[in-house]
Amino acid sequence: MSVQAEVIPAILDGAKHGLLMGRGGHRPRDICVSAPTGSGKTLSFVIPVIQALMERVVCEIRALAVLPTKELAQQVYRVFASYAEGTPLRVALLVGQRSLAAESASLSEQRS
Repeated sequence: MSVQAEVIPAILDGAKHGLLMGRGGHRPRDICVSAPTGSGKTLSFVIPVIQALMERVVCEIRALAVLPTKELAQQVYRVFASYAEGTPLRVALLVGQRSLAAESASLSEQRS
């Protein structure tokens, strides 16, 4: 079974209830996936996150993807930005190259 076939339904099922809830009623805080490069891991969370956020109108940070490297963060940012294009959702990339104050100011500017 593909990564997407497992992860997308899990995220969307939980989103119906306003939270991430796994099969059996447990409430995981994270989803951890180990799969080869090119298996669709990024899209398996980008697509359902964008879909779930489109149904909620709140002007604040609503999703956060934490990644281990700058390069991976940039890749995931490009995918999120591509799939969010044409929607009212805004995507930001924070990579720790600036001070926390500068990153916070950047987020505030993007909300305007």
